[in-house]
Amino acid sequence: MFSSMIKRNSNLMVTFFVMFDFLFLVGAYFLSKYIEFGTHFTFFTKREIFSCIIIVVFLFFSLQKVEYSHKYRLESLSSIVFSIVLFELLIMTTFYLFSILRIFHFSLDLVRYYIIITSIFFIGERITVKVVLSILRHNGHNLKNFLIIGAGELGQKFYSLLENNGGYGINTIGFLDDKFDKKEFPDSVKKKLIGGTGVIEELLRKGTIDNVVITLPSTAEDNIIRITNLCEKYGIKAELIPDYYKLTSGNPSIRVINGYPLIGIRNVPLENMFNRMIKRLFDISLSIAGLIMLTPLFVIIMPLIKLTSKGPIFFKQKRTGYRQKEFYIYKFRTMKVNAEADSVQASADDPRKTPFGDFLRRTNIDELPQLFNILYGDMSIVGPRPHMISHTEEFYKKYDKYMVRHWVKPGLT
Repeated sequence: MFSSMIKRNSNLMVTFFVMFDFLFLVGAYFLSKYIEFGTHFTFFTKREIFSCIIIVVFLFFSLQKVEYSHKYRLESLSSIVFSIVLFELLIMTTFYLFSILRIFHFSLDLVRYYIIITSIFFIGERITVKVVLSILRHNGHNLKNFLIIGAGELGQKFYSLLENNGGYGINTIGFLDDKFDKKEFPDSVKKKLIGGTGVIEELLRKGTIDNVVITLPSTAEDNIIRITNLCEKYGIKAELIPDYYKLTSGNPSIRVINGYPLIGIRNVPLENMFNRMIKRLFDISLSIAGLIMLTPLFVIIMPLIKLTSKGPIFFKQKRTGYRQKEFYIYKFRTMKVNAEADSVQASADDPRKTPFGDFLRRTNIDELPQLFNILYGDMSIVGPRPHMISHTEEFYKKYDKYMVRHWVKPGLT
């Protein structure tokens, strides 16, 4: 009774959380402003109201896009927290852009309070929802009923996965397999064998199945088409695990071109224009902010490099970047000018290092000029390390799937 009540009202609950997210994003701004000014709370100007409306609406749709307010059935706690951290970075970037574009200037204190308040709330709320739902599912509530078509090796592995993860809230009704009376199965699978695929319509008609998972080999194409058509006839969702699933990553991409589905071996979120735009705005805002804040430090370091050794202030070197395109990376020079800079990797006791250069390397200060690379668009704040051209050629032959790292821009961190 309790389980069916939760299932009936699940959409209503999601709607409630979605609407509450929007109201909280608005309320958090009022609370942040009150904390900033206290009893000297100032009224809103028309420009501030306009800016807040744009920001809150943008943040709300961004929040829903990454599906914070939807199902956590298959999401881990770590992935939920990581998504919220990314969302908070988006908040910071959005407020900063409004300030540098002079649409409206938000004080640093207000932005700080807003980030703290929303972080605490969203992390706390999401974790609470996840834990509560996991407890309910472990106790047999809020379950989804799955029927597995195919009791072969693939079907057995998927069934074992579901059985060992009670927090998913998935109850396996059983298996259908046309060879079920001719094969030897483990006892755990035998007790779940219902019959051949010919009885599927009878089971679907009962209305107790939420999902049908097909694990049949691709050679059973006609049977797969028949089963999926029956599922759609009765309004039941059918999902297919292809027998070549090992070729794909844990997060493949799917797109359709004129009726032909293209399954990508690996999903690259930055292929999405919206994601690229957000990441680029984040990179631009942080690189500008970093260069402004670090200008006094650069003014001290630059003459010290010239005074302690002969040569240029900056060291530039070709590296492999996005889509394997070469670019010049910029660093503070830490070594004496030498002919081996592009072929020999620096070591801990490298005699080519200058005393001041050794300090810059140990503190990673020599990396800071890469903020210019980020501003230019050759690099990103977060991404894989950009390697020397010679290393790229070496590692390509040495490490499997090494070139996948070049599907995104290299990063400073």
